Amino acid sequence: MKISKNLVLGLLLILILGCKENTSKHDSKNLVDTLKVNNSKILSDTKETKNTINKSFVISCGSGCAMTYTAESIQSEAPTIKVKFKVEMYLNEKVSDTYYEVYVFKYDTSNNIIKIQPEGKNENVLENLLPDAQESFKKFSIDLIKDKNLEIKSSEICFKESKIKLPYIFRDTKILKYNLLDCNSISGIEKYNCNSEKLRYISLPNREDVNVVLVPQDCGDFDYRYYLLTIKNNRVIDNLYVEGEWYEPEDEENKETTTFSIDKDYNLIVKTETGNSSALQNFTIKNDGKIIKR
Repeated sequence: MKISKNLVLGLLLILILGCKENTSKHDSKNLVDTLKVNNSKILSDTKETKNTINKSFVISCGSGCAMTYTAESIQSEAPTIKVKFKVEMYLNEKVSDTYYEVYVFKYDTSNNIIKIQPEGKNENVLENLLPDAQESFKKFSIDLIKDKNLEIKSSEICFKESKIKLPYIFRDTKILKYNLLDCNSISGIEKYNCNSEKLRYISLPNREDVNVVLVPQDCGDFDYRYYLLTIKNNRVIDNLYVEGEWYEPEDEENKETTTFSIDKDYNLIVKTETGNSSALQNFTIKNDGKIIKR
């Protein structure tokens, strides 16, 4: 029986390519394993002091390519830890490049990692990198939080207890005394700091586990504006402009004034007055922190 020459050549080509691919994968895995062994030996030979963390991990970057990440400096401020890594890229077991990268590790109140972000970039390693690299960063984050022993404060205890009782009816919020927020664990709160290092706030009574606060937003064109924020699980859930003044330049006579009231069932009435006219809007704060128009 005659066998086509083209068929034989095709089969040989498939075998050659398959061998090359397996060899490349095998070489890449061997390189990663070799670097892991070498780094483990370095770490075992280095005695760590109580306040020093020397951690390293390796990720693959392709055929015969691997990168080692070694933590050189670590700064923690709940709920985040900032780590500066020395990154060494290896090609065929030889260092081809060395540089530094900074990552911010963010944890929830149970010390579970929720985001790993390259400093200055709006990216998440746990979403953007390949699965093996994600797993390496995640394992590092688990060891990191154990070593640093961070205490993540819940947003429920970040805000001081309200001295205001419901129902609350507009009484010129400007005369009330602010508190300063000492927690750095609340996601989304920084946009309301209004050029201050710490958030200024006035606590209203919580709705179950939802914090309800008034925050001044006096850093824009008008120095009398208040937003009502709801916070749950260390995250700003919703916001609503409830009190303040607004007017067109050189037309202060037609000033728009906004006031509000809130009852025991967390129903809000926002009143806006302009000259001789007024308008009412009704809202309610739900158990999940959402502010819904009624």
